[in-house]
Amino acid sequence: MKQKNFLFFLTLLFSLNIIGQTTLSPGDIIIIDVQADTPDRFKFVTLVDLEQNTEIHFTDAGWSSNTSSFATNEGGVTYTAPSLITRGTIIEYTDGDTSPFSEFIINSSSPGLGLSSAGDQILAFQGSIATPTFIFAVQTNSTAWQVGDFLGDTNQSNLPNGLTNDVNAVAAGIGPGAEDEYDNVYYNGSLTGTGKQISEAVGNSANWAGVNSAAPGGYTSPNITLTNVTWTGNSNNNWNEAGNWDSDIPEKYDNVIIPSTATNFPTVTSTPNDVYNITINSGGSLIALATINDNITYTRSLGTTNWYLVSSPVNGEDMADMRTNNNFNTNASNEISFAPYDNSQATPNDRWAYFANTATDALVNGKGYSTSLSTAGNISFTGTANSGDISIALTQGGGSGNNFNLLGNPYTAFVNSATFLTNESADLASQTIWVWNQNTSSYETKVTVDAFKVAPGQGFFVEANSTNNVTFLGNATMQSHETSDTFQRNARTEIQLFANDGTNNRFAKIYYINGTTTGFDNGYDGELFRGVSNSFDIYTQLLSENEGKNFQVQSLPNTDLDTMVIPLGLTADADKEITFSVASSNLPTGVEVYLEDRVNNTFVNLSEGDHTIKTKSASNGIGQYYIHTTAARLSNDDISKDIKNVSIYRSANNEITVTGLQAKANVKVFSLLGEELINTDINSNGVSKISLPNLSTGVYVIKLNSTLGNITKKVILE
Repeated sequence: MKQKNFLFFLTLLFSLNIIGQTTLSPGDIIIIDVQADTPDRFKFVTLVDLEQNTEIHFTDAGWSSNTSSFATNEGGVTYTAPSLITRGTIIEYTDGDTSPFSEFIINSSSPGLGLSSAGDQILAFQGSIATPTFIFAVQTNSTAWQVGDFLGDTNQSNLPNGLTNDVNAVAAGIGPGAEDEYDNVYYNGSLTGTGKQISEAVGNSANWAGVNSAAPGGYTSPNITLTNVTWTGNSNNNWNEAGNWDSDIPEKYDNVIIPSTATNFPTVTSTPNDVYNITINSGGSLIALATINDNITYTRSLGTTNWYLVSSPVNGEDMADMRTNNNFNTNASNEISFAPYDNSQATPNDRWAYFANTATDALVNGKGYSTSLSTAGNISFTGTANSGDISIALTQGGGSGNNFNLLGNPYTAFVNSATFLTNESADLASQTIWVWNQNTSSYETKVTVDAFKVAPGQGFFVEANSTNNVTFLGNATMQSHETSDTFQRNARTEIQLFANDGTNNRFAKIYYINGTTTGFDNGYDGELFRGVSNSFDIYTQLLSENEGKNFQVQSLPNTDLDTMVIPLGLTADADKEITFSVASSNLPTGVEVYLEDRVNNTFVNLSEGDHTIKTKSASNGIGQYYIHTTAARLSNDDISKDIKNVSIYRSANNEITVTGLQAKANVKVFSLLGEELINTDINSNGVSKISLPNLSTGVYVIKLNSTLGNITKKVILE
């Protein structure tokens, strides 16, 4: 050591009681350059982010493993991170530097470094002088660390405790003797590669060189390029298989990328190596069946500035982070375009509880949010993977609110809605979810039979039947990997009816599935979303046990298609041109789809082409249009005259509705005691509404007698 004379005496014991300090492990920083010729100098690279105020101590005092103490009459310098220092930053100290460096001593009156040109060492550590935690070490006086009792030679050192030679401790002298030294040593390999590759290369003394007559070269303007480790999935889904990565299984200091283009996507079944960070690109997925300790950044591409329903697929995300990392809109009330759904509010527009632009609230696992970005691009969420079950309580609005709950996929993999709906059926009004289609600005109904896969980061609505918890299962039964470019053939018989008003597109689906009925089948029939009102929509109603509910998805038996007449509802303003069209799959040979118009007494074969009508008045209900599936060519003479297609139900307080009847009829209403309360004649052209007197709550008997046949049905008035 070159002695320095100072007019003051300084004794300093270090501690780590600094708020926000990064606690380092061996190898988290790497020293790449040590110069003992004037001026003393060293450089180091951090392979992890350093939080502001992180302290790292560097000393040329030798270490005695025999006494677990430093040599005396030495000193060192402390680096204090002035701000967040990102990994890959090269930091240099030159003799005399002050902030962000400061000097200290070890039991002497000479603070600071005094590197000897006769050989020396630099040991990096955190903690106190009495109990240091070593991070990295380089010596210039030999190709081997000294062994045996420490003799007090300030230019020699045992291998510091906790470090491994040629891994995170480098002996870079000329030869194995205690004084086979260089004045100056430096790493002369590549600083381009993954964090793991650079760490291994710098930790290998074979990649070091030294000089005695001049300062080391090659680091005047040093550059470091940290490359990523990218998942390919070329072999299978196993995270711990080298063939699934573009370099090797990732380890500490590696930044992991899971792209959307992988052949397979990773499934983690046991806790993997710690890495620097995991980024999942939009369209990629990761099934975490075991704990993953590292942060995950999940990105979801929002291709427009339209509204989307989203959720956090990771644990620990909050609004402070969301506001920093995403470009939300801000309104005049300083609210941002990110909001949960509050079903207790009476006014629909008030149900979106927008966060303030100062919000720091934690995002709730399993909860959905609506959002719109100021510019199209990615929305990102950062936190740790949810690897276990996630439960969230349902809410019921009560009063003037509703029972719709906005939930969301809490995992970085796809969730099977069929599994979720089946498991949670008892606490839901029906086995139905509603997802938002930002392209059509409308909700789409998905029922259990759809087995719809909810994407990571996607939100959806359910209708609560209780205030119990619903649970997402953190297992392979509910989670899956999906590829968006996979063409999935569907053997199911179905038709999809479309309506277009020149601006908006709407649809209704009809599935034909063995075992279903013409009434309500939970998990097979799904209503339109009732959380909002639409001025334009199409839907169907049930063929039997009709209660006036509007379905976007209806399932019917896959037999006798030609006998089933399906009520088709239309909501539209007056003077609108509406174009109807149809797409069908796997219908029996020769069977075609007809649109019946009972007001105009016409049949149109939609299988042959589109059909456009113009509404004369506002439309909101069923009665005019019906769907037929048949191999026969229909005409006006085929207007349905089958009593099986007639339904009677309570449509409002003190009102009943008769649908599907195309004939004259007599309708009587009786109490359970047999008292006749109503006796009226109707001439129905599809839908007839019958007003009732102010009747008390209870069960009543409806009898309908017509030229087509007779019906008796019980109706509950509330």
